[in-house]
This record gives sequence, structure tokens and C-alpha cells, in this order.
Amino acid sequence: MSGTALDHPLVRDYLRELHFALALLPAARADELTEQITAHLDEALTPDSSDEEIAAVLSRLGRPADLAAEALASAGTKPGAGTKRSRQTLRLGWRGWTALGVTLAVAATIIVYVLLVTSVAPLEARGPSGWWFGRDAARATYAEADGARQTAVPVRVGQLQGLAVTLYNPTGWTQTILGQWQGSNAPGNAVRSRITVATGSGSDFRRLRYARPASIPPHQFRWVRLLWVSNTCLTKGSSQGNDQLRLQIRVGWADRVEIIPLRQGWYVTGPSHGSCD
Repeated sequence: MSGTALDHPLVRDYLRELHFALALLPAARADELTEQITAHLDEALTPDSSDEEIAAVLSRLGRPADLAAEALASAGTKPGAGTKRSRQTLRLGWRGWTALGVTLAVAATIIVYVLLVTSVAPLEARGPSGWWFGRDAARATYAEADGARQTAVPVRVGQLQGLAVTLYNPTGWTQTILGQWQGSNAPGNAVRSRITVATGSGSDFRRLRYARPASIPPHQFRWVRLLWVSNTCLTKGSSQGNDQLRLQIRVGWADRVEIIPLRQGWYVTGPSHGSCD
């Protein structure tokens, strides 16, 4: 016989059976018994041991199932407990996989939702517009050059001025205007400015109720009002203006910035009168 006695088929079969029988024991105890029995066989047998001699040694050791039962009894563990723990572990494993699957599904849903929200088209400036105060509307001038249009009114330093434009929501999502982005959208240097949204629809923008935040439902129009106090020092013939609205918008659960080009530029013109910076 070549190698060691542990290579003998009878010994390999015995140790394999022992391995499965000890599976009911705690891993540390099973490893300890396996090492003890393996060492005993290695000492009791030689590479030249006959089948009869090996069978006799194995018989004296006893059946692997009996050895495992004795070990279980001495450890105070009932047969089958290990199997129960294994099944519990398996059940916990499935729960873990289920939880992981749910987590991945939620994460995927959030990612898809964010992609949908960020791909929603911005609000559009459509429909009528005008200066908010009658005195400004009465003095407004309008011009067009190279396809660009603008309207201008004399600046009234330290006084409230304003404009109103119609915004359209071309999407299937409700878009809520939270406020202005990066300061004022007002023409010129405004010390105070506030943007609000009509809470309902109507043609006479001065008679509507305005609030903020306020929403524009899908495929609907709303008047948006911008009021400010001008504080800009302009010489005669000079002007300052703006041709876009920079707004903080909420779509669904996500907030974003929309820069909305206006259909014309809105300007205040000099000369300035009174105190200005």
C-alpha cells in the first residue's frame, strides 16, 4: 500500500461518513473530533495494513453515527438541532436576499423617477404680458430689431414697479414655482423683488390672487407677477433690463432650476431721479 493509511479506501469512506455525521455538532467541536480520530487512525495503521486490520480498527472506533450521537449527548445538544439551525439560517438567508431585492428595486425606482423628473420640459413664456402698474403701462415704449423685441419704462427709483407674464406648462407634470434663483429677476438693480403666481386663470391679471409657492397644473397657463423696488442709477438714454426668468421649480419630489426665455426684453431707462446706489 502506497502513501499513508489515511489514503486507504476504507479509511476515506469512514472519514467521509464521519464528516456528514458530525454536521449536527458545532463546527469547532466537529473539527476537534475529526482531528482526534484522524490522528488515532494515522497512529494505529500503517501504509501496509491489510483490509482486515483496517476494518478491525474502524470497528473498534465505532460507527460514525454512534460517535456523533455520543458527542451530541455530551454537549447537551439534541439530534436534529443542527439541522434546525441550518434551516433557520437558510430562512434568514432568503429573507436577506428578499430584503436586498427590495432595496435594489426601490433604488432602481428612485433612479428612474429622478431621470423622469430631470427630463421634464421647462415652463414656457406664452400668451399675453404687460407692465403691472398703469402708470408704467401708459409710458411704456416698444421696439424690435433683428427679430428681438423689447419694452421699456422710465425707472422710478425707490418706488415699486412690476411686470406680469404668462407661463405655460407643456408637460404632464405639475410644476410648482418656489421662488427666484440667484437673486432678482427684475430689470436693473432692485433692492427688493418678489415673484408670485396666480392661483387661478383669467385674462385680467391685475384682478387675480397671487401666492408663492404656487403650482401650474399640466397643460395650463398661469400669470406670473414680478414686483421690485428699483434702485439703479441710470443716465439719460441708458437702460438696464432682463429677458429671462431664473426660477426654482419643484417637479414631483425634486427641486430644480429653470431658466425661461421671455418673449421680449423688459427694461427700465434713465435718467434716475432721487437717491440711488
